[in-house]
Amino acid sequence: ATNPNDLKVLNDFRKGLENPELLKWPEKGNNDPCGSPSWPYVFCSDDRVTQIQAKNLGLRGKLPQNFNQLSELSNLGLQRNNLTGMLPSFSGLSKLEFAFLDYNSFDAIPFDFFNGLTSLRILSLEENQLNVSTNGWSFPSDLEKSAQLTDLSFVHCNLVGSLPDFLGTLPSLTSLRLSNNKLSGRIPATFAQSSIQVLWLNNQEGGGFTGSIDVISSMVFLTTIWLHGNKFSGTIPNNIGNLTSLKEFNINSNQIVGLIPQSLAEMNLDSLVLNNNMLMGPIPKFKSANFSYDDNLFCQTEPGLECSSEVTALLDFLNNLNYPSFLISDWSGNKPCTSSTGPWFGLSCNNSNSGVSIINLPKHKLNGSLSPSLSKLDSLLEIRLAGNNITGTVPSDFTKLKSLRLLDLTDNNIDSPLPNFHDGVKVITVGNPFLINNQTGGSVSPTISGPSSEKNPSHSPSSVKQPVPSSNHKRFKTVATVAGVAGFAVVAFLVVLCFFKNKKALSDAPSSIVVHPRDPSDRGSVVKIAVSSKNTGSLSGKTGTSSLSSLSGETQNSYFIEAVMGKITTKVDVFSYGVVLMELLTGLTALDESRSEEIRYLAECRPLPQLLKIWKDAESNEFSYSTTTSLEDSKGSIALRPAGFAESFTSVDGR
Repeated sequence: ATNPNDLKVLNDFRKGLENPELLKWPEKGNNDPCGSPSWPYVFCSDDRVTQIQAKNLGLRGKLPQNFNQLSELSNLGLQRNNLTGMLPSFSGLSKLEFAFLDYNSFDAIPFDFFNGLTSLRILSLEENQLNVSTNGWSFPSDLEKSAQLTDLSFVHCNLVGSLPDFLGTLPSLTSLRLSNNKLSGRIPATFAQSSIQVLWLNNQEGGGFTGSIDVISSMVFLTTIWLHGNKFSGTIPNNIGNLTSLKEFNINSNQIVGLIPQSLAEMNLDSLVLNNNMLMGPIPKFKSANFSYDDNLFCQTEPGLECSSEVTALLDFLNNLNYPSFLISDWSGNKPCTSSTGPWFGLSCNNSNSGVSIINLPKHKLNGSLSPSLSKLDSLLEIRLAGNNITGTVPSDFTKLKSLRLLDLTDNNIDSPLPNFHDGVKVITVGNPFLINNQTGGSVSPTISGPSSEKNPSHSPSSVKQPVPSSNHKRFKTVATVAGVAGFAVVAFLVVLCFFKNKKALSDAPSSIVVHPRDPSDRGSVVKIAVSSKNTGSLSGKTGTSSLSSLSGETQNSYFIEAVMGKITTKVDVFSYGVVLMELLTGLTALDESRSEEIRYLAECRPLPQLLKIWKDAESNEFSYSTTTSLEDSKGSIALRPAGFAESFTSVDGR
């Protein structure tokens, strides 16, 4: 007799149907589904139900929620009926191998439906709009344990989310059909090593799949691949010809760009559909039995015709920059200079419209590298690509451009080395941190080669931004700044050290320091300071010069200092630098209350005529400046115009 528990599940199944008579199960008398004769559509092994095959009978109703108590069930065929409601959980049906529930009207699926289906080989839930009220359902992680799964079909099941990586690692999976859902994201990289032969990812709602299709070129077992109705981008892999078993390839209505690989054109496919993309270049001659390529951006209209050499070079330029979308739709056809709407975007042509003369694409977020093919554009005068993210080196072939006069790569990520251009080419590489570091050994100076010229339109604010250094560049500038400060400190230390070595030779502090009014014959911003020492009888002696970073000359009896000053205040210009210098040379402070009134101030200012007379007298009579001049009129060390200065000594002189 049939297992009582199995009998109960079958009776519950019958009770849930609106038209159970279609099963033709006896209502009285024969209560033994596994007996003789057995119930229609039921198959048993001894007293246990192992199969129910009731497909395409038009059954209406719901499945009982205790369906997973048919613990010996291995094959379930209920496809193409009108069953509704929530699917029962199949949790624990460890012997279930085949489950066909497609083309019904189930509206929900429990979260533990796939738990424990370790023997599952084929599962089809096609055409059941599941979990609509909760915005769909995502791939169950429990399927990862179904290592024997070969065929999985979730077509039009309201499936959402992305593809899990484990789908590419299921060792037996050969068919994956997921059309007409709401899936998104990229094809997992794990698919490259899978055994999948049939892959349907077409017609996803809400945008669908994105990213590259490069991974498919490694799926060597593929026979059918449907990718149409998504937002795949990038190019068709050049090595797609490795798929020797491929028979159907459909990428209709995506955003695939670039040239059609020759390896694809030479494949003997049953069906090849390339419509409604952004494919460029020439149309090759196909060997496929059925093919279509309408609504693309080819340079020619018939298979087998090549693009012009100029267009070929420009398309290779686009290829190296990963086909920026804002250029693709405009760079179509075979005449970049004489199209109906004028030159292609970002290009200028010579007066005769016979060749491209300028490539002007600054600040367009271009990513990629420079193509050597540009060297084939003999008419090219200028390449303006500032403010992008171009990497790699400048091709040496660019030096073959005999008419080139400007190469502007400001604010990119170009690497060294730069090729050697002829003298007529101005190369601008400001804001390329890798190029600066590698080429100048850490200098933060911009790299500009070639002759100087008048301001170029490509350097206007609308086309070139100020350099925005990368984090590496910022660290480099910080190191350079710290190194500069450290270097200045070392120089200052050496000056002080030299002073202390000679300090013992100075018996007394200088008694007078004179600030000269500016002489009209002096150059730009010069302040002259004269210093007299008490221990000499004359102001005569050797002279020296001083700047912010070094001292030169000798310091014996008198000092003559020229300080090239910046635009600071009058007081700072005239006094501060000289006073600080005298403090270093003498070891005295600028103002010392402990000294007498006459020598309290380190710096004293007097009119120039008076000083000249005193100096002449001192030289002829050989007596000390300090003994013949009075310092009583010195009332302060730093004044707007100290007493004793000539009326002609104004703040202008100080500056």
